[in-house]
Amino acid sequence: MKALVLGSRKAWMEEVPKPEPEPGWPVIRTTLLPICGSDRGAFLTDGEHRWAGHEGVGVIEEVAGESRFRPGDRVVIAPQAACGECDLCRRGDWIYCRNAPASESHFKQYVKKQECILPRLPDDVSFELGSLAGCALCPAFSALELMGADALDTVLVTGLGPVGLGAVAAAAFRGARVLAIEPEPYRRDLAHRLGADETFDPTAGNALEWVRELTSGQGASCVVECSGNSQALRLCLDAAAILGRVGIVGESHERVEIGPSDNFIRKGLTVLGTWFGSWHNYSRIFELIRRKPEVGRIVTHTFPFEEAQQAFETFLSRKTGKVVLKP
Repeated sequence: MKALVLGSRKAWMEEVPKPEPEPGWPVIRTTLLPICGSDRGAFLTDGEHRWAGHEGVGVIEEVAGESRFRPGDRVVIAPQAACGECDLCRRGDWIYCRNAPASESHFKQYVKKQECILPRLPDDVSFELGSLAGCALCPAFSALELMGADALDTVLVTGLGPVGLGAVAAAAFRGARVLAIEPEPYRRDLAHRLGADETFDPTAGNALEWVRELTSGQGASCVVECSGNSQALRLCLDAAAILGRVGIVGESHERVEIGPSDNFIRKGLTVLGTWFGSWHNYSRIFELIRRKPEVGRIVTHTFPFEEAQQAFETFLSRKTGKVVLKP
């Protein structure tokens, strides 16, 4: 079977053995494989990287022993892996499992995956829309759930990559007023088509003043940081209203200067982080997709597996939403 290798700004195929199923580990034929922003590191850095790719949808190809699946069942290929036994796994938060086995790349024609973290893809949800039940929707959806965002909130989203676009769509679905900040015009336009009420180019003026002007000086009641930019996170803390809620979704290892009294205690802020989401969110995400099928606009480009080089170059242009590979 074909598998994708990345490195040194190149993407190419290699032939590898097709996996064999084991009890509890079915083999899935992949049908659509979204590219995540975190895959850029494998593409851009030197070497030959075989770890990238952690999203996707597909069809059960083979099972071994007793299984809740049969060949032909459609599934979402969840990220990471799980021990399946710890309290985190048992309550649906497998993404934080500390005893998980190694997780393989999803950038392959066939993937072997633990069935305990494979949600079924409902028959009335297409593969194209189902592919959004990964990083495009899950992290920000989880943050909005935890913050309890609703129609009385003003939600500020910083960064309009695929995760941020998912935040816009999910917040608009909840009826919130949605403000979004992003320097790329293509993505600002796409955010409007997904439900953003107002967007702003941070290179064109003072973003904090813009938020305060649109909120009568109060700030946003909910904020979702999706860019992974330390300056954006600093903005989020400042732009949040008193007693506001801030969800940090964008991956970043940079440090941000924080004053506990000024930023948290005397504003009464609630700050939370979400890596991906819980098993229990899937049914609600599928319902969002059913009721708001225009979320499919998040996917702007689909490439055959063999055109992965062009797919990554297109994604790096930033003039995209979600870019998807089709094995």
